[in-house]
Amino acid sequence: MEKEKKERHKKILFFKKYENYDWSIKKVRERDRRIIDSFNFAIEGVIEALRNEKHMKVHILSAILIVILAILTNASKVEILIISLTVSFVIITELINTSVEALVDLISPERHPLAKLAKDVAAGAVLVATINALCVGYLLFYDKMLDIIDSQNKLHIIAARKGNVSILIIILTAIIVIIIKSFYKRGTPLEGGMPSGHSAVAFSIFGILLFMTNDIRILVLAFMMALLVAQSRVKAGIHSFVEVLAGGILGFFISFSILFIMTRFGILYN
Repeated sequence: MEKEKKERHKKILFFKKYENYDWSIKKVRERDRRIIDSFNFAIEGVIEALRNEKHMKVHILSAILIVILAILTNASKVEILIISLTVSFVIITELINTSVEALVDLISPERHPLAKLAKDVAAGAVLVATINALCVGYLLFYDKMLDIIDSQNKLHIIAARKGNVSILIIILTAIIVIIIKSFYKRGTPLEGGMPSGHSAVAFSIFGILLFMTNDIRILVLAFMMALLVAQSRVKAGIHSFVEVLAGGILGFFISFSILFIMTRFGILYN
């Protein structure tokens, strides 16, 4: 009798413990879907600003050039951190400026002194961030560029570590994919559209590994993994074969061309 009571008590405790537990897989998937949608909306906001604001195009192009310059001048980790924060600060202020302009136009379609003030102040924030970026760029790159220009062996003093270059190449690949996607109106920044970002990054990593190791087993595994990533996007119906193929070619071309040029001129270091 006592034993039965204990067993009943254990069952009651078990059900109390899990009575508020959400067993619905559908709800979990819906929550995950909302998280993905949040990222998509955020990236679409950046794409809309890039598509409609000429200054944003200039900022993004400048960011790409700065990444390439950081690769070529062998920027240290601290310098890369400073560059990242500075570039992000400029882009963030431009996004805020764009949102302020849109909000002011919505609230006050007609000319108003306060509307002008709001727009001018937001634009002033972008100006301050841009001036700061120019100062940072001057302090970080001026001496290095002088050394390159004044040196007889210009290319040989441009050094880069494989690890840092690899990370920057992957970031550059992702940025270029998003820029290309901004010109197409299919899919979302993280799903669908031309080209496939997953395929681009996967084959970009394969291209990087070609310069990292001579072990054929690692290279075959990397290539197979890239193919599996590409195949999974097609099988899931997220991308077409052409979109996946375009992404793979783009990612491989970016990593291979950068590393090939750096290796050709002897400026790629471990």
